Amino acid sequence: MSCVKCGELDRSAFTLIELLVVIAVIALLVAMLIPALGKARDAARGTVCLSGLRSIGQAVTLYCDAHKGAFPISSHTASSLLARDGWLNSLQEYGVSPNFRLCPLDPWRAQKLTSYATNEHLEPLTPGIDIHPVTRQPLPGGRTRAFTRVDLIPRPYAVIYAYEPEGQGTADHLNTHQFANADQLRAAVAVTRHLGAGHFLYVDSHAKALPWTDFGARYTPATSPFDPLAAQ
Repeated sequence: MSCVKCGELDRSAFTLIELLVVIAVIALLVAMLIPALGKARDAARGTVCLSGLRSIGQAVTLYCDAHKGAFPISSHTASSLLARDGWLNSLQEYGVSPNFRLCPLDPWRAQKLTSYATNEHLEPLTPGIDIHPVTRQPLPGGRTRAFTRVDLIPRPYAVIYAYEPEGQGTADHLNTHQFANADQLRAAVAVTRHLGAGHFLYVDSHAKALPWTDFGARYTPATSPFDPLAAQ
């Protein structure tokens, strides 16, 4: 029978210093792992966002087919956000449930009707906003041309249909024709929400992420992807 002699340390036990080293290593590994898990979670939520945009794109295609090529309208043309003929309601008939209209990474999604806005270039010119209600002449700051049907878009694959606006309130459209430079675009649109990129739906119904480092560097009004005549 063996025993530990008096005064002899039990070499099978951890010393306090060894325990502290192990704890420090574990803490370091956890600190390294948490950001990676956060990015993986955000990437998964971003996939849900793109899936929602694609669902909206498919519904818009069905809507256009049923309305002689005409695009749905937003509150820019309709009487309100919840107008029966506004896209928030009209696209529900084509499979866009309220859940599809919210991005999981939108920090204000709980108080919004939608995280997405549509391109107002694709709606009729609006009296009092774009044109004078009586003379029908262009108004300062308004649009001078509307692209209300699919067949009027020269390059559907290059024209943005929907995107995520910044801010707390619901905005189902923005005045995209007024973006004079990349700084104005970044202030109005969530171009870095998805790991440094923005999510965009195009007229041909495909959706993709555009890194701001690339999108912002290339953006000019002369080549704006919101303008059907300028988009390349």
